[in-house]
Amino acid sequence: MVRNAMRRHLSFAVLLLGSVPGALIQGALQGARAEDGACRDLPALSEAPPLAVGRVGGSDRVHFLRDAVERKGCPGASPECRARAYLVPGDRVLVGARRGPYLCATYLAPGGGGRTDAGRSGWLPAEAVAVEPGGTVAPEDWLGTWTRVEATIRVKPGARPGTLALSGDATWGSVDPERVRRGAINMGSLEGTVTPSGDALSFAMGESGTLPVGQGDATACKVWMRRLGPWLVDDNNACGGLNVSFRGLYRRAP
Repeated sequence: MVRNAMRRHLSFAVLLLGSVPGALIQGALQGARAEDGACRDLPALSEAPPLAVGRVGGSDRVHFLRDAVERKGCPGASPECRARAYLVPGDRVLVGARRGPYLCATYLAPGGGGRTDAGRSGWLPAEAVAVEPGGTVAPEDWLGTWTRVEATIRVKPGARPGTLALSGDATWGSVDPERVRRGAINMGSLEGTVTPSGDALSFAMGESGTLPVGQGDATACKVWMRRLGPWLVDDNNACGGLNVSFRGLYRRAP
């Protein structure tokens, strides 16, 4: 698990990767690109980033490294670049971009779910992470009810062979007792039928049904998903009210 030098570990997060409406998305992504030396989250799935599942190897703890946003010149081997949070051998991470000898990785602790702020993204030495080979993903591997905090995505077989029927609901504010008391909860939904391409799928919601993602207009709900390891990674845009997002990493419900 992620730990720090005081041995206080983060509560498990399933990494969240989606979006919030309009310009807020772009603002959140700026400064989080590997070429700028930043590693705060995974990039938008709409950009087709390289992603893989990896495990921390060796026999000792591996500290996350500060990025260039937090400290100039990082990531690097200097003690000033070493963060307090660390992983231990066997911990599983989702691996994104590479910058020299470092990987941008997000820790995915077992047995829980949450928003992005409950997880931990950061640079790790590439030599400390064994990237697992990608396996074949069949349509049935997508099936199930996938959850994270304030969002659920249901995936069922579509009417046509090889297709998937997706539906989802998300909220913003439902974990805040004061917002619940005032009824100030924003909601969103998604729905579509699509043929997956291995471990990836995408679609847009049109007035007459599901569209290829590239055919959705600027205000359409657009969704990109990846099926990696035991997780369903989802990234979408404009599928609900203010601050509502399906962005995230989902765990399949039992």
